[in-house]
Amino acid sequence: MAFEAAGTAEALLVGRVLFAAVLGYLALGNLRDRSGTVAYAGSEGAPVPRLTVPSTSLALLAGGAAILVGAYPVLGSLAIVAFMVGVTPVMHDFWNEEGMERDNQRFHFLKNAGLAAGAVVFLALSSTPWPYALNVGLW
Repeated sequence: MAFEAAGTAEALLVGRVLFAAVLGYLALGNLRDRSGTVAYAGSEGAPVPRLTVPSTSLALLAGGAAILVGAYPVLGSLAIVAFMVGVTPVMHDFWNEEGMERDNQRFHFLKNAGLAAGAVVFLALSSTPWPYALNVGLW
């Protein structure tokens, strides 16, 4: 078992809870202020924002839930990475901004890069049974 050292099982659980909480907060924020998020996405050149904002936000929410409960973590991780890779350069193109807005967009770009990195770590761990998880998956 990969999580035999003292505290590693609990550390993974805490990490999954925090990771899913952040993703849930972001996704639900997009859905709660859907009209504002759709307008912003449209102004940034996102394709068909009336469809892509809710569908990608739901994918982000589902990905976080998959990591949280340990059900289909491969699919959950891939959904999160796909969201971050697809959305981040479009919505947080800091290189096209100046001043404080450049700093703000850089912050969000790096935040999303960090979340994508976390999803990649969970993807790497997905072939090992997780403690405190359903452990339902593709393999």
